[in-house]
Amino acid sequence: MSQTHDKEEILEEDIDAQAESEADLYEEQEDVIQEQQEEISKDESEIVKLKDMLARSAADLENFKKRTERDKADMVFFLKLDIFKAILPRIDDLERIIKNTPEDLQNGPVYEGVLTLQKTFLKDLKKLWVDSFDSIGQKVDPDKHEVMTQVPGEEGKIIDEFEKWYILWEKVLRVAKVVVGNWN
Repeated sequence: MSQTHDKEEILEEDIDAQAESEADLYEEQEDVIQEQQEEISKDESEIVKLKDMLARSAADLENFKKRTERDKADMVFFLKLDIFKAILPRIDDLERIIKNTPEDLQNGPVYEGVLTLQKTFLKDLKKLWVDSFDSIGQKVDPDKHEVMTQVPGEEGKIIDEFEKWYILWEKVLRVAKVVVGNWN
């Protein structure tokens, strides 16, 4: 019996050792799984951060493109503004000549030439996105008109204009210089 008992004892020890070994192995696997899960969690967190950075960078790039286009358009506007500021007074001069030419001289070729020149200038300006507007009869708008003087007439209504107002791409190139009615 002692031999059977020894064998049983050895067998039990083997079983206990195997169980202990399996428990240790299971514990090691648990530790490895936990470490891998922590690493995955860190990776997922890093992915979220990188996606956020990428979205921000894409938005920054889009904003940069828009700002660059706006700055480019502003630069073109200001370059054209200098050119048009030099040309607009010549157009004003032509309009004054046309307006103040006596009726008896309005049938000659010189007068017709001045009319044609003025129309050609205005047509060329339209091709360059410049428009002028008549202010006579309108109410004064500080964004479009500079009041030069007042005369008896309907309060706040424009009676005459010294110079027309012009816009380029919906931006004011020059405000109109006007004469406004005043009941005083």
